[in-house]
Amino acid sequence: MPFNRREVLAAMLPATAPLAGCGSMQAVVESPPTEQVQAHPPLLASESDWSSLADRCKADPDLGRFNAALLARARSDMALPSLEHTLEDGRLLGVSREFIRRSLQWAFAYRVTRERVFLDRARQEMLAVAAFSDWHPDHYLDLAEMTTGMAISYSWLFNDLSDYDRAALRTAMVDKGIAQARKGHITFRSTNNWNQVCIGGMVLGALAVEDDEPALAADLLAAAHQGVFIGLKAYRPDGVYPEGPDYWSYGSSYTVLLAAALRGNNRDGSTDRDWGLLDAPGFKRSAEFYAHAIGPSGKYFNFADSNEGQELPCAIVYLARELDQPALVTAKRQMIRDRQGLSDRFAPLSVLWWPTKTGGNTAPTSFSGQGAQPLAIWRSSWSDPNAWWFAIKAGGAAHSHAHMDAGSFVLDLDGLRWAKDLGMQDYSSLESRGIDLWNMKPGSSRWRVFRLSAEAHNTLTLDGQAHSARGMATLRMVAEREALIDLTPALLPGQVTRATRRARFLDDAVQLDDELLGARPDSTVRWAMATEAEVRLEGTTAFLAQKGKRLTVQFEGNAIQLDVLDISAPRRDFDQPNPNVRQLVVSGKPKADGSWKLATRFSRG
Repeated sequence: MPFNRREVLAAMLPATAPLAGCGSMQAVVESPPTEQVQAHPPLLASESDWSSLADRCKADPDLGRFNAALLARARSDMALPSLEHTLEDGRLLGVSREFIRRSLQWAFAYRVTRERVFLDRARQEMLAVAAFSDWHPDHYLDLAEMTTGMAISYSWLFNDLSDYDRAALRTAMVDKGIAQARKGHITFRSTNNWNQVCIGGMVLGALAVEDDEPALAADLLAAAHQGVFIGLKAYRPDGVYPEGPDYWSYGSSYTVLLAAALRGNNRDGSTDRDWGLLDAPGFKRSAEFYAHAIGPSGKYFNFADSNEGQELPCAIVYLARELDQPALVTAKRQMIRDRQGLSDRFAPLSVLWWPTKTGGNTAPTSFSGQGAQPLAIWRSSWSDPNAWWFAIKAGGAAHSHAHMDAGSFVLDLDGLRWAKDLGMQDYSSLESRGIDLWNMKPGSSRWRVFRLSAEAHNTLTLDGQAHSARGMATLRMVAEREALIDLTPALLPGQVTRATRRARFLDDAVQLDDELLGARPDSTVRWAMATEAEVRLEGTTAFLAQKGKRLTVQFEGNAIQLDVLDISAPRRDFDQPNPNVRQLVVSGKPKADGSWKLATRFSRG
C-alpha cells in the first residue's frame, strides 16, 4: 500500500499524525534463493571490506584470531532454537539484541565462507522475527534495534535471498518498523542515547528498503536529519559522554552505524551524504575520552550507569580507522587474545572495520573535558601494565543515567583497581520493586538506591545527607596534572559556603586535598573510598593489599577517625549486594570557624 509522505514525516516531528495502514505479513513459505543483481550497495561494509578480509587477517594475527573465533561461534550457535516474541520486564529488547547478534554473525559467516548452512540459519531467524506479531513499539528502543538487525542482514544477504523472502522481510521492516514511527517520534527529539539508537535504527531500515519505498525513505531521512543533532549535543564541547563509557559504546555505535550507512549508500561514492555526523562538536574527540576511560586494569571509569568490564564497541574500531589512530584499539587487542568481545552484537562490523595500520603516535597521558559531567584522567604510561591511573569527575545527579557521584574518583596501580565505583544496578531489579527509577527529581525513590547514592561513591558527604539532585559540581584544570573541583553546588544548600576537592597526579603518587568552609561545627564530614582490597589501619594511615600488591593511603587532618565498613550486603531489599567490597571511611568535625581540611596521599607499597 502506498504511503503518504507527509504523514510519515509528521509521525517523527513534533506535530504528529497517524500513518496509513500497511499490508499485513503473509505466511512464510520455503523458497529457494535466486541469483539477482543487487539493487543497492550493501549497508555498512564495502565490497572491498569483504574482499580484503582474508589478506588483512593474514597480516594482523589479532584480526585473524577475532575472525576465526567469530566464525567458530557462528557455527556453535547453529543449534540454538529460533527466537520467540517473549517480553522480559515489559521489554522485547533482549530478543532484539540477540537477533542482531545472531543474524549478523550468520550473515557474516556466509559472506566469508559461502557455506549454505549459514545462509539457511540466518534466513530462518530473520523470517521467524519477521513473523512476530509486532516488534514492541510501546518500548521503541526494542523496535529500533530489531529493525537494525533486519536491515543489515537483509542487505548483506540480498543477492542470495529469493524474491519472496526479500518481500517478506521488507514488509516486516516497513510494517513493524518504519510505519510505527508515530510511536517513537519523541525519541527523535530526545537528548540521550535513545535519540542515537532510534534514529540510527530507523535510517538503516529506510536505506534497506529505499529502492522499493523511495518516498517513505526520503521522508524518514528528512525527519532523522532534523533530529539527530539534538542527541549529539551530549558530546559537546570536549567529547565526554555524560552517561558514562558503557553508554558511549551504545549511543556512539549507532551514530557510527548511521554515518557509515549514509556514506556507503551513496551511488557516486561521495561522503557528503553523511550529514557531517562525525564532525559534530566533540564527537571525534569522544574516542579519546573512551580510550582514556579504560584503566591499566582493563576496567572502565564506570561513572553513571556503567559497569566496570569493558566492551569491544564497533564505534571505537570505526573511529580508529576513520581518524587514522590505530592506538585507540590497542586495549582491545588483549581482549581479542583473551577471546573476549565475541558477544558484542556488532562484532562482525568490528572485524570488517578493523584498522589496517598498527601503532601510531603515542597518545597523551592525560585527558580532561568539560560538559555535563566534567572529568580528568591521568596515567603514567600507556605501555606499562603497572602504571598509575587516576580518574576523577565533577558534575552530579542532574543528568540522564547519572548518580550522586560528584567528586568521585577511581584508581588503578600495578594492573589492579584499588579505588572503585560500584557501577549501575540492573534496572529490572529496581523497577520490579517499585523504584521510580527514571524520576531524577529530589525526593525520588531513585536516590534511595545505595549504588546511586552519594554514600556509595568516593566523595564527601555531610551528616549522612544525600547530595543535591539538581546541583552540578564544576571542574577547572589548574595545570596539566592538577584539577580543582568545586563541590559546593553538589552539596545541599546551607551545608557549606564552599567545598573543594583538588587532585594532583604526581610522578609516583596521587594527592587529593579536600577543604570545606562555612560548615556547622557540630556537623560530621565523611570521606569514603570503595575497594576490594584488604585494609589494615594504623593511626591515620591505611595499608591496602590485594593479589600480592600493596597501596598506602596516608591522611592528614584535624581530629580524624579512620574506619573500614563492610558494604557487601544489601542495605535494603531492593539493593543488590556488592561482593567483597568494603569502604575506607574517614570522618571528622569542622573547626569552630566552620573549616575542615583533609589531605590524602596514595603511594605504592
